[in-house]
Amino acid sequence: MRKCLEKKGVKKLPSTSSRTGQRLARHVRQSINRAVNQCFTQHEGCQFAYEHLSVATMKFKVRAMNTYLYASNLAHIPKQIAWNAAKRGVAAIRVKSAYTSQECSVCHYPDKANRPNQQTFCCRVCGHSTHADLNASINIEHRWGDDELRACKDRKAVKVLLLQRHEAWKTQNGWP
Repeated sequence: MRKCLEKKGVKKLPSTSSRTGQRLARHVRQSINRAVNQCFTQHEGCQFAYEHLSVATMKFKVRAMNTYLYASNLAHIPKQIAWNAAKRGVAAIRVKSAYTSQECSVCHYPDKANRPNQQTFCCRVCGHSTHADLNASINIEHRWGDDELRACKDRKAVKVLLLQRHEAWKTQNGWP
């Protein structure tokens, strides 16, 4: 979003109801379309898994951040992925997003403390350390065909299942 704004020479985000704001939103959607098309072109024939996020429920305390969130058109990304996948005959599955960024991809331990900052992932139990986005993408990949996780009705059920898997991992690897 920042790069897009810099490219357009925008210093302050305009109102979403203004003509300039609407033009900027169209430009952002167009940039998203290009990025998704490029992804599908570069990874021809691949299957895609992406998080089932609800942008409508994302809210910030600062009003300006909500404006940036709206202008970023995040809700357009999954729509564009689904449309592009259908157009190309490629499988694209939305997976549950609960704890993908907090779950350790090695031992399955879900905890907020595993993410000390935006970029870093460091598991409090097994010590696995990597970039947070890489860890989350591995978790999303593992959720592709996970029927047990798909059957979970809410976040609590997902956490219970992840904790069960963590206990199984500890037992399998000889952890106390």
